[in-house]
Amino acid sequence: MAPNRRERDWPVPDAIHQIKTALVRENDSGTNLVALSLNQALGEVTLADRDGAVHSLRFLKFWFNLPSAVFITSTNILDRFLTKMKVQRRYLACLVISCINIASRIHQYNIDPKILVNVSQSRCSVKDMERMMEIVRKKLELGTGKPLVTVLDYLNQFLDLLQSVARQFGIKSLLDMVIKKEFLMRDLEVIMCDSHCVSAKLSVIALALIQTEFERFVSNEISNKLTFYSYEILQLLTTVVDLQLICLIDPVEFTACHKRITDVLRTYDNHTKSFHQQSLLWRYSSRTIYTTRSSWNYFNALHTISEE
Repeated sequence: MAPNRRERDWPVPDAIHQIKTALVRENDSGTNLVALSLNQALGEVTLADRDGAVHSLRFLKFWFNLPSAVFITSTNILDRFLTKMKVQRRYLACLVISCINIASRIHQYNIDPKILVNVSQSRCSVKDMERMMEIVRKKLELGTGKPLVTVLDYLNQFLDLLQSVARQFGIKSLLDMVIKKEFLMRDLEVIMCDSHCVSAKLSVIALALIQTEFERFVSNEISNKLTFYSYEILQLLTTVVDLQLICLIDPVEFTACHKRITDVLRTYDNHTKSFHQQSLLWRYSSRTIYTTRSSWNYFNALHTISEE
């Protein structure tokens, strides 16, 4: 369905042009993970396996102190590869560390391959990871000059447009209260761990997350001052509606994605125990075991011999 507003009525025309340019490449970078569950053979990666793999990616992101952009890119690479190729479950651990290594190099962060393999405990060698990286680059045509578009790119463009609109109406301080980038990035990482959330279009995910942040602010922060902020909030929400029209987003798809994101974030905020956990097998040398406090329970302490 075509937008029902004229081009000259859209706010911030330059930003709108950049968004429309990005929408042309959306189909090349999007994923539909729900298709993984269709015609699936025994031993292939399932949606639950995929979600567990992304939790492992997030664990590695925190372990190596990487920015959210590396995690988002590695998740996008993983999802695109799983959508394009049928992957056996036994290769998933090697694929995970290959994706985060590729993403870290794209964003110019160096990770020691040996440390990455050891920390991930993927039971593969550095050479195995390098061979997997070449397969991923070849199948996804990475490094050929084609831009890699992720949900973070759309999120940043939408936020830039909202910032421009907020400056025009003199409500930039309110927008900074509503959307805090560090919390927004945390929530984006959380929803990326859910395969149903990321099966929507990238523009839909980014815009639905922004609307969720608005609803959180309205319900939590200004419940007693709604009349004072009502006009300002309306200006920002109108821009969100305009973005839905610009991106030609289906209302049914947007509603479904928004509901899924709200449910996932509510579960996260309630500190519900995650089904996926990073299982680590810690290896100690005999010297380390000897020096740990618990090991002294196996020995009898000798009395100190005083010198005369």
